[in-house]
Formats: sequence, C-alpha cells, structure tokens
Amino acid sequence: MRILYDRQTDTAYLLLSDDAEKSRTHACDPIDVNGEINLDFGPDGELIGLEVQQARRMLPADLLATAEKKRISSRIAPPSVPPPMT
Repeated sequence: MRILYDRQTDTAYLLLSDDAEKSRTHACDPIDVNGEINLDFGPDGELIGLEVQQARRMLPADLLATAEKKRISSRIAPPSVPPPMT
C-alpha cells in the first residue's frame, strides 16, 4: 500500500494496488463525519484505492507524515485518458 498526500488540496490517496486500472469510482459523502471519501474499483470489482478529502482532519497525523508528497489529481485520473496535445 502507498499513501499519497497533496498538501495544496488537503487530499490523501491510499493506493491499495499499483497494478490495477481504475474502472469506476463510488463517492461516499458521510454526513456524520463531515467529509468526502471516494472509493476506486478495478474492472473486476476489487477495491484498489481510497481518496480522502480534508485529510488533515480525517486521518491520523502520523499516517500523513509518512505519505509521499505529490499532486494527486494527476495520479488518480483515469489512465486511459491521453495527455492533452500541445
């Protein structure tokens, strides 16, 4: 498992599988925790990642301290989408 953290957007991504390609996302908006969590699933229905917004509030500080610091939005974009032509 890898943990990525984007300080600019305060979003963490827990990557459970490096090999699987994301095929669908299920958004969870639990009112009782006042945050948003997105679950990413592979083509076979296996859970491959979790995106946690408002990560500093939702996750333990020691977990975020060990996370890789990088822009998450480019990591969780669907891999089948080609980069824009310039």
